[in-house]
Amino acid sequence: MEPTAHAGAMRQFVLFARATGLPLDEILDDELKAVADSSATEERIPASAMVDMMQVCAAVSGRHDLGVAFAMWGNLRGYGPLSLLWDHCPTLAEMFRVNQRYVHLESAALATRIEEEGDETAVRHLLLLPVRYGGSQFLEGTMTLGMRVARLVLGEDWAPLRFEFDHPAPRDTRYLRGIFRCPIEFRADRNAMVVRKSDMTRPAPAGNAHMLAYLERHMATMDRARPIDLLQQIEQFIAANLMNGGATLPNVAGLSAMSVRTLQRQLAARGVSFADLLAGVRKRTAEEYFRTENRPNLTQLAYRLGYADASAASRYLRTHLDTGTRAFMASIRF
Repeated sequence: MEPTAHAGAMRQFVLFARATGLPLDEILDDELKAVADSSATEERIPASAMVDMMQVCAAVSGRHDLGVAFAMWGNLRGYGPLSLLWDHCPTLAEMFRVNQRYVHLESAALATRIEEEGDETAVRHLLLLPVRYGGSQFLEGTMTLGMRVARLVLGEDWAPLRFEFDHPAPRDTRYLRGIFRCPIEFRADRNAMVVRKSDMTRPAPAGNAHMLAYLERHMATMDRARPIDLLQQIEQFIAANLMNGGATLPNVAGLSAMSVRTLQRQLAARGVSFADLLAGVRKRTAEEYFRTENRPNLTQLAYRLGYADASAASRYLRTHLDTGTRAFMASIRF
């Protein structure tokens, strides 16, 4: 089953393109045009389409702040069912919790993880899908959307401590700095919005915990009604936890609400093992890294693959891909 996303974001992007003079008919190939057209009537679309479309449009138009501009333009209530909860979150911690819990209803392309670091909290965004052209615009856009929702909770004057992006900086960052109103780090080892830990529990003036609980029960019912593709779900858990070393069988089984033996039996019934899925996610992660990274290095690749040092990444390339780094890079750039 192909990973999907709610069509609300695509519908908004089509309107954004019309409003800003972005000629989608000239930019998009037939496949992406078909997805854009189908979003007018379909509830779900391929999750990779939104990622690819934003990246292609930014590259062709030369608008390297496109993802941020779109996220600032969009209607916060015009996304999928998750957007119904945002107005009622009593704290940032609750907002990030429901986002983390139900982000898959918005898009299977994305996962979020909360990392506590002393007086700071990092809201980390992880792209779960292999994409054709890179995912920097989609990640910038979704992280900007997260900042807008945080300002909905704590007020328009609120700003994060910093943004961290793992891709290179665009030629001009003035627009981004004006929107974010905080430092921005590029070529970081993660994609994250970092906030003050004390902001996480600061009460929201308009929060309504009772309404949030009511709507969340509705969301949980919708979630249970959706057909689940176990292999896709396990691959997403592996991808979301690969970099922090958490892509282990016991940890992923726990995230799946199963025992290790139950998960192993479920996978065996489908003709695969946990090791097979882990190897597949690692391969796609390596391919995406070399496809999008201008200055690759083995230390960073090791981190992406969940290894402790560069030598492990080198052994992975030789053993599992039967090639060295240079040959592998050449093989996937075409």
